[in-house]
Amino acid sequence: MQLGRLEVMDQSKVDYVSKISKIQETDKKTQVDPDEQYKNAQKKPEVAENEVMLDNVKFGYNSDTKDFFVRITKGSVEYQYPTEDMMNLKKNLMEAYKNTQS
Repeated sequence: MQLGRLEVMDQSKVDYVSKISKIQETDKKTQVDPDEQYKNAQKKPEVAENEVMLDNVKFGYNSDTKDFFVRITKGSVEYQYPTEDMMNLKKNLMEAYKNTQS
């Protein structure tokens, strides 16, 4: 007397082994050397004296406006918060305020 569905159980074992082998193959293909991911980040020396770079994010300080800013690089596009325009506007407003106080 047979209990259960032996054919289905045997097929599931085969399916499981094939799935595991596929996962192991893709893991080997996409495996990243731990030092490799930081090589590209270290090759970008375009960081000013007042900026610190962490991964794709640069933190900096603008001494004219006395503000901190963040630059984020995604691919070939660079975003900055607050923008250069906003920092220039603040600088001009601060100068205008100083001129009215004198």
